[in-house]
Amino acid sequence: MVEKIKNILNEVLPKAAFRLVSEGNGVFGGKYIKIAFAVSDYNINGISGQKVQVVSLNLELNCLELTTQIFGGNGGQSIYRKPNLNDPKEKYLAMKSVKVPFKRPKPEEQYVLSAIKRFAENWLKTLKENRDVLMYQELVNYDEFLN
Repeated sequence: MVEKIKNILNEVLPKAAFRLVSEGNGVFGGKYIKIAFAVSDYNINGISGQKVQVVSLNLELNCLELTTQIFGGNGGQSIYRKPNLNDPKEKYLAMKSVKVPFKRPKPEEQYVLSAIKRFAENWLKTLKENRDVLMYQELVNYDEFLN
């Protein structure tokens, strides 16, 4: 399953994208696969695992349940953009999160793999839609990454 997921990410994501697909043991038994990808492998503020625009998924292997997951305080279903200072709700924010569309698939391999591919495609689409206002412009060249 790990190889199938890696192949999907290699097919969908730009070469420069950071990818992590690793199998682990759950706290209460059972195995899972951690799936994370980001714009680059740069660690923000030198903190291991805090990547630029990272999103992540968790796949429970015993039941094939795929969910968005935050690992170590980062990842999940959101990317970050600069706040709109003209919007009273965003005026005092340091950054604003934008959710990447995700729908939980049926717990069958073909649907899970299809959902992973769709999530990666939606992540790229969300980055493109927010290209000019994305956070971390000083760390990565989004134009180069998204073309």
